[in-house]
Amino acid sequence: MALIAAVANLFKVAILAWLAIACGTRMLKRLGLSTDGGLEEALYAAGLFIAALEVALFVMASLGWLRQAVVLAMLGGAALLSWEGWLQLPKLCRAFVGQLRTAEPSRLMFALFTLVLVCLAIDALMAMAPLTGSDAMHYHFTVPMLGVGKRLEPIFWLANSFLVGQGHLLIALGMALGSDRISLGLIYLGGVLTAASVYVLTRKLVSSERWAWVATLAFLLTPMVYWQMSTSGSPDIWMAFYTTLVVLAAARGVESGRRHWWSVAGIFAGAVAGAKYTGWVVPLALLACCFLALRSWKWTALCGLWSLPTGILPLVRNVSWTGDPFFPFLTHWLYPARVNAYAFRAMIADTHAGGFDHSLAGVISYPFALALRGNTFGVGHYFGPLVLAFAPLIILSFRRGFLPWAAAGMWAAVLLSNAVTCQMARFLLPAFPLAVALVFTGVAESFRRRWRIVQVGCWGTLLLFVLFGLGSEALYAKDFLPVVLGLEKQEAFLERMAPDYPAAAFINRSLDGRGKVMVFFRHLYYIKPPFIEGRPENSWLMDPDRIAEPQKLLDFLHREHVRWVVKSPDYPEAFAAAFQALEDEGKLRPVYSTDISTFTGFRIYGQRVQNRLVILEVASAA
Repeated sequence: MALIAAVANLFKVAILAWLAIACGTRMLKRLGLSTDGGLEEALYAAGLFIAALEVALFVMASLGWLRQAVVLAMLGGAALLSWEGWLQLPKLCRAFVGQLRTAEPSRLMFALFTLVLVCLAIDALMAMAPLTGSDAMHYHFTVPMLGVGKRLEPIFWLANSFLVGQGHLLIALGMALGSDRISLGLIYLGGVLTAASVYVLTRKLVSSERWAWVATLAFLLTPMVYWQMSTSGSPDIWMAFYTTLVVLAAARGVESGRRHWWSVAGIFAGAVAGAKYTGWVVPLALLACCFLALRSWKWTALCGLWSLPTGILPLVRNVSWTGDPFFPFLTHWLYPARVNAYAFRAMIADTHAGGFDHSLAGVISYPFALALRGNTFGVGHYFGPLVLAFAPLIILSFRRGFLPWAAAGMWAAVLLSNAVTCQMARFLLPAFPLAVALVFTGVAESFRRRWRIVQVGCWGTLLLFVLFGLGSEALYAKDFLPVVLGLEKQEAFLERMAPDYPAAAFINRSLDGRGKVMVFFRHLYYIKPPFIEGRPENSWLMDPDRIAEPQKLLDFLHREHVRWVVKSPDYPEAFAAAFQALEDEGKLRPVYSTDISTFTGFRIYGQRVQNRLVILEVASAA
């Protein structure tokens, strides 16, 4: 049954993908921007539709209409309006199959194609496992879960909720359609489309089917990629897809002379910016690229304007709630009196690498440090060594034509902005497809020139990486596939793999929805009673400068209608004295308790510790 349910959810995602291509093809045709068919046109079509869908979902969420009946009606209407686009789907499939048939038949091509399919199949199954990603359980999935079917409202007790962007609306879409597995499937779909865009970009740069498949396989075997598209629960992989489309669409505009492609590129750039604050470097880089290519202020401005509908909505939402479009990062300048200094410092630390060094030497060494010392630079080592190893060959990719320069310029813009602002390597995922395509273009050129020593070194490096990638993905998948295949019960899987799940399960059993509960652990998604996070580093409301005294803290609990407080195993240091005083005064009364096993440090290391969990009842207000 578990496997049947997984296949059913993947089938629903496939239907949404076909709808995106059909409706997007219709949109391209109306704009007069259809290409000669094939995979590239399908990617443009899917990108346009998903970007428009995210805008529509934002409007629906703002009105409180993001529920199943309304969503199904909207998707049904889109399917009817795109009737002519459905007729184009067989044409697109035939064009792609034709491209495969024209490729030189060989055992290597068969092996590459087979390995790509195997990777995609494994990732698809892993994506159907119950949610266990740490950040996803903290806010990526928690915020959409709290908002589905309701009007958009600020969640000040979870400061990361203000970082939620347009990509998270796809998570909300899956939940509105009935399952968070559909949400995970939509993230997986973003990974599939990104892999396809790597194939298209590399093939256009190299004019070789073989190297396009090699680049695609290397992309899929990168730990950062298969983690992000399968189990992470983060929609950031969609940023990688749209960043690649920005470059492809801009190049299409130069090659065809049709300047409206720059407007399409602007839409795609806005989709990147709407997903995360750091994504705004993409539309800025596109504007510079547009001006240098066209020497026209008019078209540059038009390109920028087209990025606003798909990019600016989260900023408008934040302004309406807080006055700060990039909340909370500008609040300490705009509204100093409103700042929770404790939470602000914690968020700055959380969004900057431990090894962050903004000196000139630190910025220059960052591209090397993120791969060699990844643990201190936002798990940069998850990108693997290929880009760094093949980087010297990238100079060979700069041939005539706009495309390689546009790809390199966009990659450089994202890398430089990351280096000078936060040095969190995982935020480089949007530019990673460009890096992969460019370095493999250089490798292909070295083979064309028959540099024997370089060829031997490249094949050896690739063989080692493929073997490592296959082995690491197999080891990673073994923890997730049993529950998808029905060999392990979901409850046992969550107990084994989901951080803080034992605590959430005990809370659910003990309280059974009897009032709101305050918790001090990070992973909130599986808590069923109404809840509020009490960790001061994540809650804008829990300000130690304002409510750290016992009576003020008790008044706060009453204002927020908190009936239960979960101590596991201690209170946050900033509030420990106040909570302990309330306990001593009898205003916090222990009611339930148990011993639980939870992860300590990174889950990947599998280290656990036994903690005492106590649920205390808050004394009623007089």
